[in-house]
Amino acid sequence: MLLKQALPIAIGVSIGIGVGVGIRPAVAQEGSQKTLTVRDFPDLMSGLKATPGCMEVKNSTFNGGKQLAIYAWFKNKAAVNAWYHSPMHRDAMKRFFPKLPGKPASLDDFKDEKAPLLVVATVTPSEKPTIDGSPLAVSQIAIEIYTPVPGGVAFGGSFGPKDMDVPGITRM
Repeated sequence: MLLKQALPIAIGVSIGIGVGVGIRPAVAQEGSQKTLTVRDFPDLMSGLKATPGCMEVKNSTFNGGKQLAIYAWFKNKAAVNAWYHSPMHRDAMKRFFPKLPGKPASLDDFKDEKAPLLVVATVTPSEKPTIDGSPLAVSQIAIEIYTPVPGGVAFGGSFGPKDMDVPGITRM
């Protein structure tokens, strides 16, 4: 399926990556702040799935580089915002990114209120925190948001949810 228009969003969606494959346990950090790893996150996969309008959630691991990923399909912009403003997401943001200035609303610049959205979060664990003001031991974290464009073909299924309407897709 063709995808377009990546939109950055607050780092927090990626906190749902509780895969924990090959991640070292938390260790003491200089000063009084404890180093945290993705193992310290709550079960955000379940939190995402429980969000009204979240159609499907998948996760994966990669060899080298970006090691963990989560893919969350949302029915529309309102559903992404429901997750963004949920207590679970807000609490995780405060714990793992306490000095990150928060945005009062996500996706303000995206005007299509009806388009389905795929939020892709990737993270690469590290030995120690590398993001200023965060106790989280990661070397990379990214959130990207995509929406389907008309067209594509699916034989026997697709990456997206079965009930997602993609204009012009050929399903066989």
